[in-house]
Formats: sequence, structure tokens, C-alpha cells
Amino acid sequence: MIDRKIAIVGGTGKFGQHLAERMDDKNEIFISGKTVEDAEKVAEGRGWNYGPSTEIVEGADLVIVAVPIAVTEDVIHEIGPHVEDDALFCDITSVKQMPVEAMTEYSDEVLGMHPMYAPSNSISGQKVVMCPEKGKKWSMMEEFWEEHGADLHFTEPETHDKAMSLVQGLMHFSELVVADVIRKSELSGDDMEEFSSPVYQLITDLTARMLNQKPGLYGSIQAENPENGTVRDRFIESAEDIRDIIGDEEAFAGKFDELGEEFDLEGAQNRTDLVIEFLSEEVR
Repeated sequence: MIDRKIAIVGGTGKFGQHLAERMDDKNEIFISGKTVEDAEKVAEGRGWNYGPSTEIVEGADLVIVAVPIAVTEDVIHEIGPHVEDDALFCDITSVKQMPVEAMTEYSDEVLGMHPMYAPSNSISGQKVVMCPEKGKKWSMMEEFWEEHGADLHFTEPETHDKAMSLVQGLMHFSELVVADVIRKSELSGDDMEEFSSPVYQLITDLTARMLNQKPGLYGSIQAENPENGTVRDRFIESAEDIRDIIGDEEAFAGKFDELGEEFDLEGAQNRTDLVIEFLSEEVR
């Protein structure tokens, strides 16, 4: 992308800054934040422009909404009337149906995006989901991601949200449940560590990694994806079904084999063997 006016609403956030830093070469960057003062602090040292969200999007070639999931729809409707009809209107939240539908009300060029990595990481090799909804200008973002070595995946907003209800909604929910059960146990963290296998340590470390993040993000992921409610209900239903067959050796074996059909068992064994070997070396 060259000679574009790029407006990043929420450009004071970590991901907003991450994108702005990689787009400012030969482009004009405008950012907004919770307040104009916040935007000014971030923009001054980088030579970016700043202002209220409704003002920075006016005349922009590309508008990217990079705000928390819970306020994304409200922000889209706030700035939408000020976005040019032919501007590429994008968002980067982990939910796609809601923001994409909202953006189509204001522009003939709409792209939902979900960069599936932390802004502290390099873009190279990272997965980015693309949901082109209207127009053809989304190709400018395709070009941007490809130039930085991203692994692009194209899909529909509904398909994305269904997949994320498993990849994020189910996994995070199960980690929260596991953490709560551990918290309610009579054993301390030191006790658990003394008896932990590398596999258990890996699982609890992944749970702890999530709990080391901001609760608002994970609360929004659970609340905002319209597919998550169904997945949580299925989680509870499956937990009860499996609890009921504990002790029935034949039923349990049948369920065990049935569940294994959904996974790449050999590949998983090989990958986790490597991780376990590494973790074992770390604690020696």
C-alpha cells in the first residue's frame, strides 16, 4: 500500500499501534484513542496524525477498527456515517458476524479480519483469517499481510465464528472450569507441582498463561461470539454424559475410541512427545 490515508480507530491500543507501525511507510497514518490526549501521546513520537474517531475516518482510504470486542459494534455505528462509501472498512476482532454486518451499512468495501497472534509477535508465519464481505479493495489488505509473510485463510463470518467457538470459546471455557476445580481443591500449588508430570504441567501452564492476561478480553470472547452459548451447553452435556459412563468399562472404551476418531492421534503423539522431552530437559 502506497499513498493511502489510513485511519486506525483504537490506534492507541497494542494491536492498533502494531498495525500502524507496519503501515506508516509511504502512507499517512491517523489514529484515535479513548481520548484525543491519549492519541496525541502515542502519535507525537511517531509522526502520526491524531484526532477524534469521527474526524480521522473522514476521507480515509482505509479504516481499521481496533477496539475491544464489547464496544466494536457501537464504535462502527458511531464512525460509520463519516466513512466514505468507497473506503475499505475493516475490523480486527475475534468475532466476525456482528462487526461485518454493521460495517456493510456504511461502505461498499467491507473486510472482516482476525489476526490470530499477539502484537508482540512478528507477522511472519502467523495465521490471519480474512472475511471479504463487499467490494474488491480488500485485496490491499491481502497484499499487506502477504508482504509481511502472514498465513492467510479466507472464510465466511459465520464459519469463522463457529470455528472460534471451538478454538477459543470451548478451550478457554474448559480452562476456566479446570482452574476453578483446582482452586477448590485442598492441595496447594506447591503440592500440585511436586506431583506434576510434564503433561500436567503443560496443561496447567497453558491455563495459567490465559489467566495472566486481561479478564476483559476473555470475558468478551465468551460473551460476544453468538456461537459460544451452544458450545458451552454442549460442554456441560458432554461432561455429564461421560460422568455417567465412568465405571462401565465397555461403554467407556466405546466412547474413548469414538472420540479418538476426531483427532490426528499419531501427529498429536509426535508433537507432544517433542514438547514433553523439552520440558523434561528444562526441569533437570
